[in-house]
Parts: sequence; C-alpha cells; structure tokens
Amino acid sequence: MSFVNFDGSVKKVNHKPKGVTELVLEISTKDLGNSIQNLAEMIDNDVRVEIESDVVRYNVQINAHTERPIVNYQVDQSGVVHIAEPEPEQLEAELGLPVEKPQIEEKPMEIKREVVDQFIQEGMAPEQEGFPENMADIVKRRIEGESYRKLASELEMSSGAIVDLINDYRAAVAPLAEKWWDWKEDQANEAVPMQKNEEAADVDLDSSQSVKDDSDGNDQKEEEDGAA
Repeated sequence: MSFVNFDGSVKKVNHKPKGVTELVLEISTKDLGNSIQNLAEMIDNDVRVEIESDVVRYNVQINAHTERPIVNYQVDQSGVVHIAEPEPEQLEAELGLPVEKPQIEEKPMEIKREVVDQFIQEGMAPEQEGFPENMADIVKRRIEGESYRKLASELEMSSGAIVDLINDYRAAVAPLAEKWWDWKEDQANEAVPMQKNEEAADVDLDSSQSVKDDSDGNDQKEEEDGAA
C-alpha cells in the first residue's frame, strides 16, 4: 500500500457530470521527490484524502473609528497571554462618563496554522468559553497524529462535527497565538545581541590574557639575560 504526505495548493475544483467532482492539486516536484512514483501507482485507484489549510482564518473586532482592536493582549515574562487593560474609551464607559459607543467591525485576519498548533502544543492555550474543558488536549492529540475518526468516536460526534470544532478552536485562540509568537520572536532577537556581546567579551578576555602571557614571558627573558 502506497502512502504520500505533502504540502500543496488547491488549484481547481471542477464539478463534472454524473455527480463527479474533480480536484486539482499542485505540488512541487522537488518536494515530492521519490514519492512521485507512489502517486503514479495510485492512478485510477481509490484513496483516502484529508486536506487541511495551512492558515487559520479568524475575525478580530475593531473600533471602526480608531481602527484598533476592541480586545488587546499582553504577554508576561513566562509567555502567558493575558487580556490587556481596556482602552481609555472603555475605561470612561466603566466610570460612567459620557462616551460615544464605538461602532464595532469585524476585520478578517489569518495566521499560519503551525504557529497556532505550536501555541497549543506547548500548553499555552487557555480554556475558551463554549468549548470542552479539555479542548486543547483534544486538538493536541489531533496535531500529534490521531485521526478525526478516532476523536469523533470518543466524543460521540460525527467526523464533520469534530473537524468544525477543532477549526473553531484554532480560530478562537489564534489572536492569542499571534501575540505569543510575536513575543517569542522578540525574545529570540534580544538573545542574539546578548550572545554576540558575550562572545566578544570572551574574545577580549582571551586577547588580554594572551598579551599578559607575552608580557610575563618577555619580563622573564630579560631577567635571565641580565643574570647572564
């Protein structure tokens, strides 16, 4: 039995006569490598296919006037994402001061699925209202290779329902994952100059020690010459 795993692009979905749908995928030949032979062996054979998007699409509520998100997030030193302090106009509303109610709009966003999945796998995704308490563990099991069918059977729901549930959860935690990923990149960028400075300091110490050793050696030689 042949098996092929690849990343590609859906180029066309063509509805043909007699209830047949033709799906055209485009894959890099270089990425396929020797697997292209396995694909050739599958021609005219029945296959099982699962296709997942490499991006997670979600909506962010923004203030139409300021074009800023209604809810903002911040990351603490341990990488945990929290809801940030409300915007000034929100504080005014809470204090009972007259303030114009902002017009809220939905702004479509997208993020790489691998970022969201890493956020979930590292145990950083919090519980989300409207989802099972162990939803992060369910998604983690799917990321690590468990089939939708097995998860659906365990949760006593259809395969289509578990797919939608997992996709909805990814979309729900996506804004937090984006903030967390930005924090991780900032941490990595800050670590690089520190590492370079430490390496430079080590070089300076080595150079200083080398100069000191040469000086000590020259002084010893001069003493020996004088004694002679």
